[in-house]
Amino acid sequence: MKHILQENFSTQKVEKYSEEFKSNSPYPHIVIDNFLLKNSANKALDNFTINDNWTNVSLVNNYKKYQLTDKKCMDKNCNEILEELNSREFIDILIKITGINNIFLDLALDGGGLQQVLNGGLLNVHTDFNSHITETTWKRVLNILIYLNHNWIDEYNGKLELWDEKVEKKVKSISPIFNRCVIFKTDKKSFHGHPEKLNLPSNMSRKSIAAYYFVKEDQKLKLYTTKFVGRPKDSFYYKFLIGSDTFMNRIFSFLKRNHIVSNKFASKVLDLFK
Repeated sequence: MKHILQENFSTQKVEKYSEEFKSNSPYPHIVIDNFLLKNSANKALDNFTINDNWTNVSLVNNYKKYQLTDKKCMDKNCNEILEELNSREFIDILIKITGINNIFLDLALDGGGLQQVLNGGLLNVHTDFNSHITETTWKRVLNILIYLNHNWIDEYNGKLELWDEKVEKKVKSISPIFNRCVIFKTDKKSFHGHPEKLNLPSNMSRKSIAAYYFVKEDQKLKLYTTKFVGRPKDSFYYKFLIGSDTFMNRIFSFLKRNHIVSNKFASKVLDLFK
């Protein structure tokens, strides 16, 4: 592999990751530091200038969040990283770690790609869309997040929080430090997010590469959209806003599945709320 650091994936380390993945709480996951070659990770940062190619997904639950999913608007280095994440070599490693067979990456990067959250932004606790919005037989099973944040400190907030299935207790927090990779199983119980508002210096954002793995089912899957929920300490009013945003996202997903609206259309609507 040209960009993924191969020394992380010796036979011995893969066996260790597999044990950790299956035993970690609150649901299967692993954390791998120095995931990419340092030069490859640094070059990826060249793609994070927000322009018209980026989609605004900011409202209540994805506050001040932008994403870029069009690979044509990414450089060669970034495209090669994404290709490696879907390579036979890396897929075989993931199968050994997770025990999930026949997985493949969504190369359209729907809902993923390059992501950044600006100062004051957040991502509320949620479970991910379980069925692909447009590929109706694809079931989502794994997330991979690669963080690209130099000199990140706890005072910035923005830690990835893993919650129990009843969203009563935060079980783990993971700092989004530079070149750290988090791989976790995603289903209707894998609640996660970074719900604390970012407290960043000027000209800084929380940056990551996000990609999602699927398996293909034999039948069309029911649409299951991203489900955001409030935390125990959130006010009743804020929980109402979270639920309202979730409901609007469900409507958008339905319209998108039926090819009535697109991400760009949604971005233009959300721009009205900026």
